[in-house]
Amino acid sequence: MGAVRVNQMGYSLNSAKQVLYVGKENAFFILEAVTQEMVYQGSLEEKGFDEASGDYVCTGDFSSVNQPGDYYIVINQERSLLFTVSEHRYNVCTKALLKAFYYQRCGVELQEQYAGSWSHPVCHLQPSYLFCQEAEELLNRNPKELKQHDTVGGWHDAGDYGRYTIATVKTVADLLQAYAHYPEVFLHPTDIPESKLKGADILHEAKIGLDFLFKMQRNEDGAVHTKVTSRHFPGMIMPEIDMAPLFIFDISSPATAGFAAVMAMASCTYREFDSDYASRCQDAAKKAYRWLQQNPEPLLFKNPYNLTSGEYGDICDIDERYWAAAQLYLSTGEEQYHEDFIRYYFMLKDRLSLGWKNVGGYGTIAYLFTNRVVNQEVYDKLKEEWRSHVSALEERSLSNGYGITLGISDYVWGSSMILMNQSIQLIIAQRLFKTSSYCHIIQQNWDYLFGRNPMDISYVTGLGEQSIKNPHHRPSASEGILEPVPGLVSGGPCAALVDEIVQEKCQGNPPAKCFADHTESYSTNEIDIYWNSPALYVGAYLCR
Repeated sequence: MGAVRVNQMGYSLNSAKQVLYVGKENAFFILEAVTQEMVYQGSLEEKGFDEASGDYVCTGDFSSVNQPGDYYIVINQERSLLFTVSEHRYNVCTKALLKAFYYQRCGVELQEQYAGSWSHPVCHLQPSYLFCQEAEELLNRNPKELKQHDTVGGWHDAGDYGRYTIATVKTVADLLQAYAHYPEVFLHPTDIPESKLKGADILHEAKIGLDFLFKMQRNEDGAVHTKVTSRHFPGMIMPEIDMAPLFIFDISSPATAGFAAVMAMASCTYREFDSDYASRCQDAAKKAYRWLQQNPEPLLFKNPYNLTSGEYGDICDIDERYWAAAQLYLSTGEEQYHEDFIRYYFMLKDRLSLGWKNVGGYGTIAYLFTNRVVNQEVYDKLKEEWRSHVSALEERSLSNGYGITLGISDYVWGSSMILMNQSIQLIIAQRLFKTSSYCHIIQQNWDYLFGRNPMDISYVTGLGEQSIKNPHHRPSASEGILEPVPGLVSGGPCAALVDEIVQEKCQGNPPAKCFADHTESYSTNEIDIYWNSPALYVGAYLCR
């Protein structure tokens, strides 16, 4: 890896721009890529030793370089990878991050017209059977004894072909929030089949997730199933070849509450464009919430015995109920939801997280930006809690050699998501407090994702001169595929060394260097729809 690190995808004309150098030097030089003429000379500032990476680093600012072009930077006779400065550079990244969801669609043919080299026939049209321990035996003996469900659609969640309610809920929430806050960014088509239809492509894509979620709700009582998967993860095969029996698994209260929340959120988003669809979303949200009211005790999901597909288990459902109450209050204005929200507020400890497991932050955002009457004491406390949290992120950024907000303990499975979620928290703070104080930190987090990081690699497939090539992603790893599906965000460094590849290659590495660009490193180099979705939100913010 090189010592000179930049955002390999480049920068918009007027954005903040920083180079990072691993080592001690005083100056850097920017050269135009074609003519090799020097266009800028700047000084480097020592940042010192970075604990997370084990690097001694210097940084330099070149924000004044705002002429469109392709460039590279030279420090001590070492050169960076190429990068571009252009008016719409962040739009290129954001469009790719959105288009990636099309490649993850399940139950449809990915046509060559839209998918290019990554096209494939329709997949996973087989029915799903309600799971029980004897399910596979019954399938062989008498399938009619098993109840069938239509679960066709949605997105393949990650590198495997499972589809999960909780994962889809977070993903759709990020997409809807990105559109709600920055609708002007999504005026241009992303070359998907729905691009010819009326409305923004991001809303068409979000409906892929929502339509799948509708199928996960039980008609009789509104409760929501947790997932649709085969019993075991498939091999590294294309999705149309995966013909293993599919099963729909038990209901749970976190899945039902998350469903209620995102459906209420969708009812607000689509009200202006498709009133019938918005009403359907709101009715589904209310139905799910009624089940929650009738079942106040947590009903949590655990994988049955001898099942190896993803679990997405949870230990608590208060955060999902908190979010559902906030979102339904915002959507309907009905006081019952407000009362529930206040009750859950006093029960919930983490009211800021934006992960798949802890979703309290979405409920807090809904309440802080509601146009309904609020409990002023609770509102003020939430606002101050958000302010305190982002101040801590700012302090962490100042003490980090790479200027990012990840702490040492944040290098876990999906650290890229954590970094992008922290960026969203900073963006929300700017909206809430009407400030631009955190712009430079958000930019540095974004730059990290695209190459200004301890691995000198872009963690997004196909974006950057040295982007990841071998994600743990079955369609990308299948025979005959030369390049990975583009626009997919890798999980990033994970200090726990979970899989055999990083156990072999990363022993003794500092946390930020516990990463392997290897197909079998599922704990560091898998992709996931809810890693793309917060990155998409941050990209939309930068494009505004």
